[in-house]
Amino acid sequence: MITYLELAKELLGRFKEYRIVHVPREENEQADALAKLASATINIWPKSISMIHLLQPSIVKSKEVGAVFGERNSWITPIKEYLINDVLPSDPLEAKRLKYRATRYSVLNGELYKMGYSRALQRCVGPEEAEGILRSIHSGNCGNHAGGVSLAHKTLRQGFYWPTLFADAKRVAARCEACQKIANNIRQPPELLQSITSPWPFAMWGIDLIGPMPTATGGAKHAIVAVDYFTKWVEAEPLVHITEANTISFVKKNILYRFGIPNTIITDNGTQFDGRKFRELCDKYGINNYYASPAHPQTNGQTEAVNKIIKHNLTAKLATKKGSWVDKLPQVLWPYRTTERGSTGETPYSMAYGAEAVIPVETSFSSPKVQLFQSELNIDMLKCGLDELEERRKRAQIRNTAYQQRVARYYKSHVRERRFSLGDLVLKRVNPGTRDKAAGSFADKWEGPYQVTGIFGHGAYRITREGFGELPRPCNAQYLKIYYP
Repeated sequence: MITYLELAKELLGRFKEYRIVHVPREENEQADALAKLASATINIWPKSISMIHLLQPSIVKSKEVGAVFGERNSWITPIKEYLINDVLPSDPLEAKRLKYRATRYSVLNGELYKMGYSRALQRCVGPEEAEGILRSIHSGNCGNHAGGVSLAHKTLRQGFYWPTLFADAKRVAARCEACQKIANNIRQPPELLQSITSPWPFAMWGIDLIGPMPTATGGAKHAIVAVDYFTKWVEAEPLVHITEANTISFVKKNILYRFGIPNTIITDNGTQFDGRKFRELCDKYGINNYYASPAHPQTNGQTEAVNKIIKHNLTAKLATKKGSWVDKLPQVLWPYRTTERGSTGETPYSMAYGAEAVIPVETSFSSPKVQLFQSELNIDMLKCGLDELEERRKRAQIRNTAYQQRVARYYKSHVRERRFSLGDLVLKRVNPGTRDKAAGSFADKWEGPYQVTGIFGHGAYRITREGFGELPRPCNAQYLKIYYP
């Protein structure tokens, strides 16, 4: 009862104030009857009475157990006892197994040695010494931070042995903090490819920036690019300054006023896309604005692919006049819009307008379209083309889906899944912009540890670092790995 009293006083101490009132048994008949009912040997109480069965006392008194120290080098002891005193286990099977093992061991000066292959004799050590030996070889004055298998081989060559050597070596190497932070970046994708499809033309746009590029006339150093996920149509403009106002102006002029209000816009996490005014613009027109995980451009992969094409074609056209890229930008967009895309089997121009554009080569060399042009027939053919447009778009959508499935199958063959749970400790890859420049090539490649505090799906996680707080944006699993404390 004293123990219960102590617990009651401890619990009462958590209240700001309390009052204890003694109730005589004759005035507390209902509670007394319930107590007797609960202690009955057979279940006679009504179902309306809730019963709680305590499988153990509320007070579990800790048992006082004296410290038990096993014999040092416990795995060594049976072998030594047999070799020195001819002592065998009582179990015949264990005795036979011990006899067989002992044939490769010998005792010299009271120490057990194993006859090895890499060395004639290897001293057998217990768990206490084993940990110190591995840490000394791995990260000591003569350590080279070798991997687990290499560390185990080096330990054997130095003349030490114990049965769990390779497993222990892998564990020590994996938990080395220095090794974890300077490890090479993981190239294999951690999650299956999640393809993004647009339900109808100009419903979903991806927007991104290119640059910095050579300063052009007027001071432009960047370009803003928008791609429609259905037709693959591209819009682009040069920018002198990357600002929220310029981004809003581009969206209005090149998307809203030209193709109507889209359903979705996908961007990165730059302040020009994540500012209050840009969000207000999207809210005003009912546009869903989705953001890619930081440093994970694959989320907006369509725009990233177009960016590469634009930069490649600009480089080919500019030659030595790199600053004239602003003048060449429309000349790069035109051929892109009039070239068949492998994913759809159609040109962006025909997907948008229902007919193919006339390009310079057709007028320079008199293509059949130019030679046989008839105004009335052309109008009829354009009308037929518009009637057929919906069917062509449907075929293009099917081809695009098949193309995405082929890409996903190839991507899947390289995936090495890395998934994390709430509470896991992880390291995050250091971004080039935040890397310690003073350390140069000796800078850590990973930072942390962080703790996983949120899971969004498709490889996106919310992580927090003690002393630094929670990262403002989710981080993709591609830039995370497990931390071993």
